[in-house]
Amino acid sequence: MDTDTPDPDTSGHRPSSAAEATIVGRAEELAAIQELIEASAAGHGAAVMIVGEAGIGKSRLLAEASARASAAGMEVLAGRAVPGGGTYRALATALVGRLRDAMLAGDAELRPYRAALGRIIPDFGSIGYADRADTMVDPAVMVGEGVLRLLRVVGAGRGCLLVLDDLHWADPDTLAVLEYLVDQVVDQQIMICGTAREEPPTADQIERIGRRPTVRMLRPARLNAAQVTELARDRAGMPLAPATASFVVERCDGLPLLVEELTAGLRETGVDPTAPQEALNDIAVPPTLRALVGERMAAMAEEHRRLLHVAAVVGVDLGWDVVASVAQADESVLLAGLRAATRVHLLRAEADELTWRHSLTREAVLAGLLPPERAAMARRAAELLDGGGVGEADVRAAELLAAVGEHDRAGRILLRLARHDLARGALRSARALLARVEAAGAIRVAWAIEQVRLLTLAGEVEAALCTGEQVIDTAAGDEYVELCLQLARSSVVGGRRAAAIEYAERADRPHDPRFAIVRADAAYGEGDPQRAGALAADAVREAERSGDGESLAGALLVQGRCLAQRDAAAARAAFGRAVQVAAMRGLTPLRVAALFHLAAVQRGQPDPPALAEAREIAESAGLLGQLASIDLLVADLALVAHGPRVGEPVARGCAELSARLRLTSVQAVAELFVAAARAGAGDRDGMERWLRRAGARPNAPWEVRAGLDLVRAICSVATGDLPGAATQADDGAAILAGHASAAPTHWWGLWLLLREVTGHEPQEARAVFQHTRVCRRRVNRGALLYADAVAAGRDGRAKEAAQALARGDAALEAHPWWHRLLRLPVWAAAVTEGWGDPIPGLRADLACHELNGDEALARQCRDLLRKAGAPSRRNRGASVPPRLRAAGVTGREAEVLALVAEGLGNAQIAARLHLSVRTVETHVSRLLAKTGAADRTQLRTYAPREHQ
Repeated sequence: MDTDTPDPDTSGHRPSSAAEATIVGRAEELAAIQELIEASAAGHGAAVMIVGEAGIGKSRLLAEASARASAAGMEVLAGRAVPGGGTYRALATALVGRLRDAMLAGDAELRPYRAALGRIIPDFGSIGYADRADTMVDPAVMVGEGVLRLLRVVGAGRGCLLVLDDLHWADPDTLAVLEYLVDQVVDQQIMICGTAREEPPTADQIERIGRRPTVRMLRPARLNAAQVTELARDRAGMPLAPATASFVVERCDGLPLLVEELTAGLRETGVDPTAPQEALNDIAVPPTLRALVGERMAAMAEEHRRLLHVAAVVGVDLGWDVVASVAQADESVLLAGLRAATRVHLLRAEADELTWRHSLTREAVLAGLLPPERAAMARRAAELLDGGGVGEADVRAAELLAAVGEHDRAGRILLRLARHDLARGALRSARALLARVEAAGAIRVAWAIEQVRLLTLAGEVEAALCTGEQVIDTAAGDEYVELCLQLARSSVVGGRRAAAIEYAERADRPHDPRFAIVRADAAYGEGDPQRAGALAADAVREAERSGDGESLAGALLVQGRCLAQRDAAAARAAFGRAVQVAAMRGLTPLRVAALFHLAAVQRGQPDPPALAEAREIAESAGLLGQLASIDLLVADLALVAHGPRVGEPVARGCAELSARLRLTSVQAVAELFVAAARAGAGDRDGMERWLRRAGARPNAPWEVRAGLDLVRAICSVATGDLPGAATQADDGAAILAGHASAAPTHWWGLWLLLREVTGHEPQEARAVFQHTRVCRRRVNRGALLYADAVAAGRDGRAKEAAQALARGDAALEAHPWWHRLLRLPVWAAAVTEGWGDPIPGLRADLACHELNGDEALARQCRDLLRKAGAPSRRNRGASVPPRLRAAGVTGREAEVLALVAEGLGNAQIAARLHLSVRTVETHVSRLLAKTGAADRTQLRTYAPREHQ
C-alpha cells in the first residue's frame, strides 16, 4: 500500500496522484471507509480513526477517503497537526478557508459560536471576544459545537468530511474537541476521519476517542510477502523478477513506505527489475530508510544539504523563507536546493506546498546531524522566531530552546503561551504548557500564579490552594501580590470565604479594588449582605480612584447583588452603572452579567427590557453559558406571566441548549421548569417524567431538590387537590428555608397561601415567610395579600377581605397566569366557607383560561362555579384544536377527549364533568366516529399533546 503522493516517473507507468495509485492489502479498511461515507452522506454520521505505526499507510487511506467522499458529492475539509504547531492547529488548517468565507460570517446558525470559532481563526471572532473564555462552559464543548455547526452549514444538503491527519502531534484541546465531535455526528451528514500513531503523549486520548460508540477504529497491519510483491510491481510499473521481489520483501519488513522507497532506490541505481539474482549481488541498495536518505543527501551540494538540515530542525510548516533565514541562504540558493531535494525524492509537492515525502524522511535527515550542530541551528532559529507573541513561531521557539536545554528562556515563552491559552479557554493546552514549565524547574512563582488560575477555572480548588501555598513564602513584590489575589479568588470559588479574606489581608494592598471585591464577595457569600454592601461600596470607591474599569464594573455588580433584596431602586442604579462602565470598556461578559442582574431586579415586569438586551449580546458574543442562564429567567418569567403555552417551549429550548453545553446544573433547572409547565397544565404523568430527569442530573442545585415537591403542589392546585398541594409545598419549603435566598421566588408565596387556605399553622408560615429575603417581591406580596383575604373572609371581615383581594390583584397584575393560578385556592376557600362573592371572579378567570388554552384551570373554575350554584356553559369552540374542530368535534367532546387521554374511565369522567355516565358514553362514541379511531387507546392520540 502507498502512504504519500508517488514521485513522477518518466516511464509513464507510475500513477500521477495518490488518489489514482493502486492500494494493496487494504480491502477491509476500504470497505469500512466506503460504508461510513455512504452512511454519513445519508444522514447517519460516523467517525473513523486510522491508527498505526509510521509508514504503515495511514495517510494513503486518508487520501482515499477524501477522494471517495468528494466523488460522493461531500464537501471535504482537511487539516494536519505538526510538531509544536500550537493549539487547534489541525482544526485551523482544515477550517481556515471556510471561516474566512464572507457568506458564512453572517450565518444565523453560526452567530452564537463566532467567538468560539474565533479561538481557532482569530479573524472570524472579530467581535472582540475570541480571546476571552466563557468560564461557565467547557471550551472544548463550545469550540466543538461551533465546528459541528460549521460542518453542518458547509455540507448542507450533501454532507461534509472533516479530515485530520497526524493527530499524535495534536494539542490536548484539539483532541478534546474531536472527542466531543465524534459523539455529536449521529444523525448528521458529517463524517470525521483522523490518523494517529500509537505513541505518547496522545496515545491514551486517541484510544479513548476510539472507544466512543460512533467511532470505527482501523489498525492497518504490515503487508505480507505477496502484498509487498504486488505493491512493488505496481510502483515499478512492470513485473519483477523473483530475485528482485525477494530482495524487496526481505528489506522492507512489510512497511508500505519502505516498499516504495526501496523500489525507487533500485530505479535510482539503474537496476533492471527483471534482472537475474546474480545481478543484485553487487548492488549497494541501503537496507534502511535512514541510509537511503543519507545517500540522497550525499548527492546534493553542501549548501543545499544545510537547507534540509535546518528544515529538519525548524520544520517547514512555518515557511521556507524562515528556513532560508536560519540557514543564511539567499533566494537563488533556496530555490536550487528545493529543486535538488525534490529531484532526489526527499521533498514532494502537495497542493500549493512543498513538504517532506514523509515524516520519517525528516527524522532521517535530522539523525544525520551531530548534537552540537542541532543545538546551534536551534538557538539561531529560536532567536529569529521568538517575537514576543503567541503565534506558531513563538511555540516553535520554545520547543527549540527546550530541546537544547535552555529551560529558563523556554519556560518564559511557554508561560506566555499558557496565559494566552487560559484567556481563550484552551485549558487543556494551558495545562500541558504549564506542566512543561514546572518540569523545567524555572520561574516557580510565575508558574504557580498561572497554575492557580488554571486549577481554579477547572474547578480544582484544593489543588489550586495547595499549589499556591507551596511557593508563597518564596514570592516577593508584585508576584507575591498577584499570587495572593489568585489564591483569594480561588478561595471564594471554593466557598472558603475566611481564607479569601486572609489572603486579601496578607497582600497588604488596602487600596487595591481587586482585593476589596474579594472581601465584599466573601461577606455576601457568608450571608451578611449589609457588611458586604459596605465593603462593595469601598470597592467601588477604590476602583474609581484607580481608574480600573474592570474592577469598577465588578465592584458595582457585587454592590447591586447586596442591595437587590432590600433596596431594589439602589440595586437597579448599581447594575445600570455597571452596564455603562462595561460597555464603555468593552467588557462584554461583565456587561451581560450586569444586564442579567438588572433584569432580575426588574422581574416585576413580564418582559424586562434589560433581559432582551442581555440575551442579544450574549448570543452575539458567544457567551452561551450566560445565554443558558438568561433563558432560564426568560422561561421562569414566561411561565409566571403567560403559563405553559408560552413558557414550556422556552424551558425546553433552554434544557436542550444546556444539555449540548453539558451544563448539567442549568439543564436540571430548565427541566424543572418544563415539569412546572406540565404541572400547570394538569398533566401529572408528564410532570413526573420531567421531574425524574431533573432530579437525576449530576450537580443538580438545591433549587431542584426544593422544586420537586413545589412543582407537584402546582399540579395539585391545577387539579383541585388543595390538601395534597399544601403537604407537597411544605416539603419543598422546608428545603427553601435552609437557604438565604430562593429561586424561583414566587414559590414562597404559593406555599404561604396554601398554608392559609388549608388552615395548617398559617401563623408559623407567615413568620418563616417574613424572615426570607424574597418576601419583598411583588409576586410574593400578592400571595401574602391573598392569604390575608382568606383569613379576613374566614373571620367574617368581608370588607377587609375584599380590600386585600383587590390589593393582591394589583400586586400580581404583571403576572397574569400566576395571578389566576393563585386565585383558585382563594376562590375555593370563598366557595367552601361561604364568604365574599367569588362568582364574578371565577367567571372572569374561566374566560381567560379558555382563551389561553388552560383547560385544567378552566375545569377547576367550572367545578367551583357549579359548587357555588352558578354553573357556566363552557365556551364550546374557543379551546378546540383546529384539527378536531375540522372533524366536527364540539367543545364538550374535546373536554371528554382530554380526560380519556388522561386515562380516566367513563364513570370518572362523568363525576369530573357532572354528567351522567350514559352522556359520557355518547360523547365517546361520537368521538370514535368523528376521528375514525378504532378504540379508546387510539382515540387518545387525537388529544392535544399536554393531555397525552
